[in-house]
Amino acid sequence: MNHFETLTEAMEDLRSRGYTHEFAPKKDFLVEQSTETKLRGEEFNVDEFHRFEGTSDPGDEMTLYAITTNGGLKGVFVSAQGTYANEVSSELMAKFNITDRREVNTQGSVEPIAHLPAS
Repeated sequence: MNHFETLTEAMEDLRSRGYTHEFAPKKDFLVEQSTETKLRGEEFNVDEFHRFEGTSDPGDEMTLYAITTNGGLKGVFVSAQGTYANEVSSELMAKFNITDRREVNTQGSVEPIAHLPAS
């Protein structure tokens, strides 16, 4: 998996790999934007994620999730830092906690900051 410099670059790559639907959280559900199909946490899987940090403002952090529904729809969900904190159930957001899940591709998701040589 590639490391992407921008959110746009990552989204274009995912679209080329079939992740063409857009999802957004609504309380206990993830909703597919064009059809308004509602999905509970057990009805989709997180395939990979990419984290982006703002260069000047840590509040600009975003995470892009590539997901596949049990019905075969592939799409993306973009989560901005704190954006959905009051709108989404903790059960739904727990689905996006991929820390100990081996099936989620995390390679290249966070690029470490290179240390500058001592002057």
